[in-house]
Amino acid sequence: MTLLFKKYFKSLTIWADTFVNDMDLAKDIVQDFFYTIWRNKIYQNLSHDKLASYLFVSVKNLSFKKLSKKDVLRNSMDIEHFDQINEDFESNKEAIVAKILEEIENLPERSREVVKCIYLRGMKYQEAADELDVSISTIKTLLVRSMKALRLKSEHLGDFFLLCFFQNK
Repeated sequence: MTLLFKKYFKSLTIWADTFVNDMDLAKDIVQDFFYTIWRNKIYQNLSHDKLASYLFVSVKNLSFKKLSKKDVLRNSMDIEHFDQINEDFESNKEAIVAKILEEIENLPERSREVVKCIYLRGMKYQEAADELDVSISTIKTLLVRSMKALRLKSEHLGDFFLLCFFQNK
């Protein structure tokens, strides 16, 4: 078991680091993996020809598992930042909404109609498709293109753009 650890620890750690992008976490994953192999005596059942692939696939899977369990809030925006954005938005809400509505009016006609139906009138995709006499796929396509265009035109609004559109959804 010691030989196995000495031979593969470094390469498995580097392999795990390619998935988790954190060398300390990668070392922990590999150390825990070797402990599990030792504790459950898995090493007794491993054949030499399949050993390396077993080790690398197992470490990869453990890395993905660790990433899925990672603290969700660790990478999220901190609350003070969100509160500041919300306060700024509330104080400038009318001007921001007016600017976004102006940009909506500058969209091509069909795109403008779709954005108004979905976001301003709160319609479901099917309702908008029925009213505009188009397919749901067309609604989705026009909506995606419109939102991309609006984001580009409203870059200077930053987080306000999304806050404005999705606060009522």
